[in-house]
Amino acid sequence: MFSWRPVLAGLLVSTGAAVTLATVWAAPAQDVPLEELLARLGAYVVAYERDMAAVVSEETYEQTVAPQGMLAAGFRKLKAEVLMARTGETGWVTFRDVVEVDGRAVTDRADRLIQLFITPTGDSGEQVMRIIEASAKYNLGWVRRTINYPTMVLEFARPGEQARSQFRRGGTTRVGGIEAREIRFTERAMPRLIKTPDDAAAFGSFWVEEATGRILRTELRVTTGSTTSTIGVSYGHQPKLDLWLPVLMIERYSTPRQPTISGRAIYTNFRRFDVQVATIIK
Repeated sequence: MFSWRPVLAGLLVSTGAAVTLATVWAAPAQDVPLEELLARLGAYVVAYERDMAAVVSEETYEQTVAPQGMLAAGFRKLKAEVLMARTGETGWVTFRDVVEVDGRAVTDRADRLIQLFITPTGDSGEQVMRIIEASAKYNLGWVRRTINYPTMVLEFARPGEQARSQFRRGGTTRVGGIEAREIRFTERAMPRLIKTPDDAAAFGSFWVEEATGRILRTELRVTTGSTTSTIGVSYGHQPKLDLWLPVLMIERYSTPRQPTISGRAIYTNFRRFDVQVATIIK
């Protein structure tokens, strides 16, 4: 039901473990005009794409389907390696290489993470879609989706894509001890960045540090027909890479006629992948 248009990649992202965000002192909100906020946000995303190229993390991801009527509940726990990478003209590629499903090791992996990037086949668009479809294989529930990654909402903040959405400046709140300004967006342009049967517009929010444009939290929503999807992401500082990266993703898919699907993913052990992905997928 939810997927990327063919020329774009899905963007990167569960246990009961707590996620601790660093408490950092920051100056009060500066009341920066919207135009300047968007410029800072766009510049931050450009630098972020460069700095986080080929970052790998470990994902612990729980998906739940709530019981409804005669329909039984469902639960799945995935452990995976997640590669976040930018591939030049193709955009972002995120590959979820599942290593364990409900406590059982996936035995047919055969180093797929390495093989997909080192031994590519077909053109870049075809290669990217192969990676996305492989990533969605273990999703639980009635919604077909390839959008359940924490960094995919960043596409709407890239300088070249900002014109396709209407932005509004919201209020301030503290996120991880930092004063954050909310920037709301509603997609206006066609074709949509996220494909749905009725060409529904995406909308959501970025919570950013005004002085730097640094992203601290995001929320992405899409309502198609009677189905509403929500993906919220929290960021935390990773000292080893000196980057603020997604550490927690919460998702929800609901409609009156089907059980609610929810997910919670935690990201740890960030490190760099030593393959230049941008030069491999071509």
